[in-house]
Amino acid sequence: MLLFMRINVGFAPATALVMGAFLRRLALNALNQESTYRRSLAQKSKRAAMDNNYMIAVLKAFCQA
Repeated sequence: MLLFMRINVGFAPATALVMGAFLRRLALNALNQESTYRRSLAQKSKRAAMDNNYMIAVLKAFCQA
C-alpha cells in the first residue's frame, strides 16, 4: 500500500496543472461567448469576479451555447 501511494504522489502535480489549464480555458471560452458587455477579456473577467449578476449572465450564455 505504501509503495502504491508513493507512485501516485508523483502524478498529482501534473494532474493539477492539466486541470488548472482546463478550467482556465473553460473560463475564457465562457467569457468569449458572453456578448452583452463588449469589453476585453481582462475587463470581463474582473467584472465577473466583482459582480455576481454578471457572473450569472456569463454562465447562462455559456450554458446556452
